[in-house]
Amino acid sequence: MKTRFLQLTCFIILTSHQMTYAQDQFKVLLFTVQDTWHYECIPKAVDAFHKMSVEHQFKFDWTQSAEDLAKKLPSYDVVVFLNANTDNLSNEQLNVLKAHVHNGKGFVGVHSTSDSDVRNPWFDNLVGGVFKDHPKFQSAVLTNHDSNFPSNMHLPEKWLWSEEWYNFKLLKSDKITVLLSVDENTYDYQKGYDEIPLEGMGDHHPIAWYQLFEGGRSFYTTLGHKPEAFQKQNYIDHLYGGIYWAAQGALKQK
Repeated sequence: MKTRFLQLTCFIILTSHQMTYAQDQFKVLLFTVQDTWHYECIPKAVDAFHKMSVEHQFKFDWTQSAEDLAKKLPSYDVVVFLNANTDNLSNEQLNVLKAHVHNGKGFVGVHSTSDSDVRNPWFDNLVGGVFKDHPKFQSAVLTNHDSNFPSNMHLPEKWLWSEEWYNFKLLKSDKITVLLSVDENTYDYQKGYDEIPLEGMGDHHPIAWYQLFEGGRSFYTTLGHKPEAFQKQNYIDHLYGGIYWAAQGALKQK
């Protein structure tokens, strides 16, 4: 009898521990859109997000449907637009995203999220800048401007990375806080896809940033053009740091 009691006690303790451990710290909804340039990234990205959610214990869901996005979003703390924008959203669906932000929740934009065919001033401001053009894929040196920010804690002061180095227009320099910038002296910023040279952005060329926006939190990184990026731990940690920071606003509301 005593042995059975001890076994039962151990089972209750173990079960309670497992139930506590299984509680997700926050909820993340990934929104992707198939396009000509980045469709190969989606399977790798989704797989990376699944693994990330297991490692860091957060609830993860993924959709490519604007209708599904609007339906599910109110239940999530952070939405990640990965190579997605508002071109495919109706006004009603866009209003759901606005409500998400206004309720103190998080937004994370990845790579071509800043590249929209249709200008939406609110979304442009949420992202923090608008894609203009980029030179051919090249290696370059990044500068880490804040090693205390979650997305940058693991990164060195200088970081060599290969990417499409986005140039921006309508950059909200007075609103955003730059986390990473690229040194145009370390790659050929004029090397476009035709004979017309590109202009670059000069000494101030931001690549990743964050901002507080209309009650919510917004993190944006241009990194992540190739599928291989989602198999590199330093990049995954960069993304998770942004997601973690974006989630904190929502968690403080609970």
